[in-house]
Amino acid sequence: MISEAAINRTLDRLESGDEAYEQQIQDFAESQPELMEYLTNEDVEAFTEGERELLLFAALVIFQSIDDEQSGLPEVTGDAIATAEERNYEIMAGSKGATLRDRFTPFFEQSEEEELLAFVEDLTLSEEEGDAISPEAREPFFVTLKTVIDTLT
Repeated sequence: MISEAAINRTLDRLESGDEAYEQQIQDFAESQPELMEYLTNEDVEAFTEGERELLLFAALVIFQSIDDEQSGLPEVTGDAIATAEERNYEIMAGSKGATLRDRFTPFFEQSEEEELLAFVEDLTLSEEEGDAISPEAREPFFVTLKTVIDTLT
């Protein structure tokens, strides 16, 4: 299980700007080409530019947090991505709740990566200016990042 401390270390490193962000994205893409394709394909074009940038940033945080704890991650396959995404949309479709946060609860119940999920949930539901995800993009944003977590862990 990835700890909150590992996530915070990754966030601090990324926000400090010590390494060029573009280089880190390129390293991520070279390490996980099919995952990068998944994050940048036409399906994510429904997101705004800001949402796509936040999605990529969050995926990088997830990747680096996991890689720091479990170095030598195997390359994720397209089949693994498709399987995980389908399972996550099934969970979302079957979840009940008055709020979106309530609808995310089944994901926490079925995952060992609670801290990574909490990070994704916080980003998804953030109301901060510049970080806000549109209401219609929240479910696919969450499911996409949950799929990244599932395929990397």
